[in-house]
Amino acid sequence: MAGIKNIAVKADMKRDSSVHSTLFQNGYMFHPFEISVSGYSNSGKTTLITRLIENLTPEFDIGYIKHDVHKFEMDKEGKDTKRVWSSGASRISISDSCHTAHIHKGTPTQMEMRSAFNGCDFVFLEGLKNARVNKLVLVDDKREILKSVSKGEIENVIGFIGQEDTIDDLPVNAPYFNRDDVPGISDFMRQHLFTLAAKIPLYGLVLTGGDSSRMNRDKALLYYHGRPQAEEIYGLLSEVCKQVYISSKKDQWRGKSLGKLPEIHDIFLGLGPLSGILSAMQTHTQAAWLVVACDLPYVNRGTIETLVKNRNPFKMATCFKSALGHLPEPLCSVYEPKIRIRLLENLGIGNLSPRDIFMNSSVITVDQTKRENLENVNSEEEYKIAKSKLGDGAGL
Repeated sequence: MAGIKNIAVKADMKRDSSVHSTLFQNGYMFHPFEISVSGYSNSGKTTLITRLIENLTPEFDIGYIKHDVHKFEMDKEGKDTKRVWSSGASRISISDSCHTAHIHKGTPTQMEMRSAFNGCDFVFLEGLKNARVNKLVLVDDKREILKSVSKGEIENVIGFIGQEDTIDDLPVNAPYFNRDDVPGISDFMRQHLFTLAAKIPLYGLVLTGGDSSRMNRDKALLYYHGRPQAEEIYGLLSEVCKQVYISSKKDQWRGKSLGKLPEIHDIFLGLGPLSGILSAMQTHTQAAWLVVACDLPYVNRGTIETLVKNRNPFKMATCFKSALGHLPEPLCSVYEPKIRIRLLENLGIGNLSPRDIFMNSSVITVDQTKRENLENVNSEEEYKIAKSKLGDGAGL
């Protein structure tokens, strides 16, 4: 997988369990794919994490969050940022062409942490052994931590790691690894992450839009393949998606053939394509969405299959490259659940362009099999050309 980058942040959070329960919402604390490496002090957590990151970095963009119960220092005496921080600034930032660091007072909010690590493929948490997150537990020499697991004080254990080759009678049914078996632990983590990713349902969304000023009629109802184009896209998506919906305004298709198909009505209004995309993601927050606009008459089964085959569920989205300039094509793309945060953030600053959002997010781009497959039709002349081409079998 491309786009390799590691982020390290220490969070000085209270040990109070109320902090964990506040942060733990929607099934995760900081990231949909997060694994805690938990154990007692000096059990080798950081050493193990660094070795695993070195092994997994060629495939994944990995984040790291440390639960530090002590005060920490991330700056040096004499540096400008240290001087400004000591003067009383509540938040400082420094960056160069390769690195960025932020330091601010107090405990970070849930949204700050989720936003900061949203672009990572997955996140290592160090510590947080009492939080409700999946854990790899490091077994100490005296095996004291196994007693805590037996009592139910440490939950969600997916694996144990220790100095010994084997340990019999583990308190829960989970695999055990020697701490030097970094390849074996890495393979186990890959399997765990892909198992989680496979549970994300893939839904389909047909963006129908509205009347085109250049076409002077609704592009969703144009015929290219013997039925309205929105129905054609709906049929293609139904072959690979668990559920498919027509994106529409309320009552837009009442009394028409499209009105017989499942719809998601816009609850975000006046945002262009983001109206339909955000409305769908808000309606089914745990689903990934294969979004296709209805003005793409050359999209076919091969187009959809290529996109799904190359989907990377750990990124924010998977899309095709534009035929010109290799820009991302967001209106024939798979939107992963975690991109909802990024879309809402951009909505907050007034950026309504899905392409701009993709260009500044962790997305995977896929080469088109045919340049014309993602050509859209916006005028009567383009419609006649497309009808002529498709009548001769082009795009099939």
